[in-house]
Amino acid sequence: MNPRFDLLTLQLLRKVDETGSVARAAETIHLTASAASKRILELESQLGIALLTRRPEGARLTAAGLAVARRTERVLEELQGLQQDLAGFADGTSGTVRIASNTSGMCAGLADLMARFSAEYPDIRISVREATSAAVLEAVANGSVDLGIAHAGVRADPLRSLPYTRTPLVLAVPAGHELAGRDAVFYEETLRFPHIARAAGSALAQFSGQDGPGTPHPPAVSTQVTSFPAVFSLVSAGLGVAVVPAAPADWHVPANIRQVPLADDWASFELRLVVDPGVVPTPAVSRLLGALLSQAA
Repeated sequence: MNPRFDLLTLQLLRKVDETGSVARAAETIHLTASAASKRILELESQLGIALLTRRPEGARLTAAGLAVARRTERVLEELQGLQQDLAGFADGTSGTVRIASNTSGMCAGLADLMARFSAEYPDIRISVREATSAAVLEAVANGSVDLGIAHAGVRADPLRSLPYTRTPLVLAVPAGHELAGRDAVFYEETLRFPHIARAAGSALAQFSGQDGPGTPHPPAVSTQVTSFPAVFSLVSAGLGVAVVPAAPADWHVPANIRQVPLADDWASFELRLVVDPGVVPTPAVSRLLGALLSQAA
């Protein structure tokens, strides 16, 4: 029969080694002497060896008992370390958080926030992947990520979406473009020019201009891109114009590109934080979500 080691009996043996008495050892862990003796006898019976030498003046551990006591000390140290590790997971200072974000979310201060967050909570591992807004929602829904950042125009039901950030939409044009000097422009006016087409599934795909026989100036190069560096590179080369969110400084927009505000009432770009309301977030996920919401506020 395989012996059943329970932590209390192992602790009891250590206390016998320290005190030289089963009764005194029992007192230290709040057991009666008879209950302590029964526990040790049961373990000896399971092991088939004597762990104690019992004498009128007290008790001493046998060589086997000493081996158990020494091993128990190491086990208790490991358990204490385990308890400390788990405490970090319980209070949200350790763990893993998986995020999926569209390109705009990646550029809207997420990197800076993660840098600050990681400096404050170095034991929380953050995994980030870039995807279209539609793919972000799918990842949250199937549980492959814990949090998502997606365009507000993509239907999130039955997921829960929370306000994150809103930024104006602008038209990126080459510096020498005829619209470059305008203070603002309506989107309809931009349709006279080739647009850099966004990939299907991108939140900005709807602002890729006209495409087809009715296009006044069809693009010389067919494009379908998702990343902003690719968009700016093509605009900079004079291959078209592009509707983009107003760029933060860290987008590194080329110097020969001008950003002309769109004058339309609807011309803003809203991002939302997306979570699955049916999933209880880990403390680490809750902590990062709280940081994102604070940033939004």
